[in-house]
Amino acid sequence: MNIEQSISEGKYLARVVLPSEIDEARNIQYFEFDGENFQSDHNEGTLIIEPFREFSGIAPQPETTQMQHASVVAAALNEIDEGLIKKVVVSCIKHEPRNTKSLDVVFSELIANYPNAFVFVLNHPQHGAWMGATPELLLRKEDQNFQTVSLAGTQLYSGEKEIQWSDKLKSEQSLVTDFILESLSKCGAMNIASKGPYTSHAGPLVHLKTEIQFTGAIDSTEIIRQLQPTPAVCGVPRKAALQFIDRHSNFERRLYAGRIGLAMPNNRELHFVTLRCMQIFSDHFEIHVGGGIVAQSNAYDEWNETEIKANVLRKFLH
Repeated sequence: MNIEQSISEGKYLARVVLPSEIDEARNIQYFEFDGENFQSDHNEGTLIIEPFREFSGIAPQPETTQMQHASVVAAALNEIDEGLIKKVVVSCIKHEPRNTKSLDVVFSELIANYPNAFVFVLNHPQHGAWMGATPELLLRKEDQNFQTVSLAGTQLYSGEKEIQWSDKLKSEQSLVTDFILESLSKCGAMNIASKGPYTSHAGPLVHLKTEIQFTGAIDSTEIIRQLQPTPAVCGVPRKAALQFIDRHSNFERRLYAGRIGLAMPNNRELHFVTLRCMQIFSDHFEIHVGGGIVAQSNAYDEWNETEIKANVLRKFLH
């Protein structure tokens, strides 16, 4: 049964495709819901889904207006000026109507156009129906070898060979990298090595990216507890940023900025931050996007950044 029919009939399923660097062939992995988890049909692994915060329901949520977004950005800048936070991620919801284009076609086009992303579609009884193409690896585990990335700073790719990065975007990237390195030191990581920051392409967007590798006899759940949510989706300091998000958001992030991944045989795991994603409804999509607010931010540019990020998905919906 195809994705479109399964979701419309209320059946629970998941389909995922790994980034090409992990699976060059980009095979679709199929998962069925066993009442508690999504299990691979060939016993290749379990799909892990963790929302940003626990949420109350899966009904549609209101679209964020530019004025609402600007008000939250202003509040964030005020708290930054007061020294309460260094960075906070302000997100929003954008509605996009559905037409006759099937979810199967949208999913296939995301796979074809985003080779460096973890592409997924799922329908879950508690989380609802979602689709996305996230470029951000949270953690990769191969026995006692680990990899994570710091991915922060986004702009539209202009086609030029030399990408220029503003001090504001460099600062965002540095905050995330410093947080990750500090978090890894707390959980006993060894042989920590980093590469970057460098420009990483994700379809029409480019990001600043730093690769971080390390080793250790560490449970992945402890590493994830230290890392998540990272400053790339939350802020610095984390506790103050979370409190700001709770106070100023008039919607739930749900799966956006949470975690999706695979626990596989032979002590292998893959975890991704759930970005570039949307919740699926019968008549519209709700696209979740956000951006990091730091001292150099302004509301107009931040809104434009959310538009650019939303367009990553919008262009495949019609």
